[in-house]
Amino acid sequence: MGRRGHKKQKAFKRATVDAVRKARIEKQQGQNGQSTANGDEATADDRPRVSTYEDIVKENALFEKYYKEMHLVPDNEWDAFLAALKEPLPVTFRVTGFRSHAFAVMHLIRERYFQPLESSTAIEKPKELVWYPGSLAWQLNLSRNQLRNFPELQRLKEFLYEQTEHGNISRQEAVSMIPPLVLDIQPHHKILDMCAAPGSKTAQIIECLHRDETNPIPSGFVIANDVDNKRCYTLVHQVKRLESPCFAIINHDASNLPNLKFNDENISFDRILCDVPCSGDGTLRKNPDLWKKWNPGHAFSLQSIQLRIATRGIQLLAPGGLMVYSTCSMNPVENESIVAQLLQTFEGHISLVDISEKLPGLQTIPGLTKWCIMGKNKEVYNSYEEVPPHMQSLARPNMFPPSQDILERLHLERCIRLLPHHQNTGAFFVALFRKLDKTVEVPSTQEETSQKRPAEEITFNEDGANFKRARYHRENPFIFFNENDITGFWQEISEFFGVDPSFPADQMMTRHAADSGRNIYFVSDSLKQIVTLNQDRI
Repeated sequence: MGRRGHKKQKAFKRATVDAVRKARIEKQQGQNGQSTANGDEATADDRPRVSTYEDIVKENALFEKYYKEMHLVPDNEWDAFLAALKEPLPVTFRVTGFRSHAFAVMHLIRERYFQPLESSTAIEKPKELVWYPGSLAWQLNLSRNQLRNFPELQRLKEFLYEQTEHGNISRQEAVSMIPPLVLDIQPHHKILDMCAAPGSKTAQIIECLHRDETNPIPSGFVIANDVDNKRCYTLVHQVKRLESPCFAIINHDASNLPNLKFNDENISFDRILCDVPCSGDGTLRKNPDLWKKWNPGHAFSLQSIQLRIATRGIQLLAPGGLMVYSTCSMNPVENESIVAQLLQTFEGHISLVDISEKLPGLQTIPGLTKWCIMGKNKEVYNSYEEVPPHMQSLARPNMFPPSQDILERLHLERCIRLLPHHQNTGAFFVALFRKLDKTVEVPSTQEETSQKRPAEEITFNEDGANFKRARYHRENPFIFFNENDITGFWQEISEFFGVDPSFPADQMMTRHAADSGRNIYFVSDSLKQIVTLNQDRI
């Protein structure tokens, strides 16, 4: 059969499938007494769906009892809190790039895409996130039906998608924009993102590094780490759109990060983002499957690794430096209990920074000072002494609030929590630490726990690793241009494209010696040092 015959056969099959589908829809509508709007023919989008967002039962008795028991929200706000959790998240985005470029893009969005929506009464208007600097972050509460029925919204959607691919816009959940903002990042800072994938916060950090338009290649840099090799490639895709020469991605266990060399010394980072793996019940609005899976035990299994990661972060922080600890969990076992443990472990060496007023317009509540733990049968424990023996291997002493006299000097109220019903967001937790002086060894605590490897017992060798590094995926080496490369093929390339002779060609590299001239990468001078001195360490 010729090519034309094949096309006719495929077209016939498609027509047959469409006819059968239409008949099924019409039959279903006849049985249910339904009709399509405006008398139009039903389409594939109109047929009944299975397991849609609306189909999932958004109820969990354990969840409700646990958070009601600890008074996470005032009683008169509980219904609004629960109702917000059952609604899908709005679309949020921020405009990226140098400030002048970002303002130009935002002006275009306002004039060409937002203004036509002003006259419509059927569409909810785009809402500015007033706490984000420069009016560059926005929220769109749009349903699938609205996108399909209003051409102007469809054009906006296509524009946002296109500009996201170009790196001019980042689609990012509103609450995840907060940690990089409170870090107050400057172009000269050395920054570590400990659990970076998928990379939206990393991209935001890179943008902060490049805030000075007069200095396109800042002296600062970002080291973005993730333990999952596949997620590291997702991270690469996210941040390469920004075309920055000031970031490196590494694949390592964050709780066991080795010391990295820079200027022949171990790096102490000026800023650290410690956004740890968590149970994620603050993401119920975008992950509704969690409603049927949630139980309080999820936090128990994660607290140990969260504490180890945060402990290693404090050790790698420079004196005077800032570290954000954040989660998308509402459970204090993963939040305030970690903060309290760090403050006690490093007492006198770190302090908790009050960030409640750092972002004017952002509605938050203070960190909790009282909380409880719940077993799988809804039994509630307010202190470790109440925990029965069979539960003591899961519920450890450091999961409960400290004594009142200790609480008063920790100031856990300086942490912030974001709740979904306040500003139509997900739930989130943020704590900001400042390191007061240099400390390497983790001091032991007076209280022993039943945990097999508590963070306070971890010791690190001279390379900053507490056990032999696991085997990870091998990557091609980074090979910087030598003198022969610079005077050879690079000279031909630079002359052809008219590259300024002052361009630092020695900061260019390839991934393989035989690859010279095909794929060429450029990094900052600071990052060249990082790569050169640490290829055998990570």
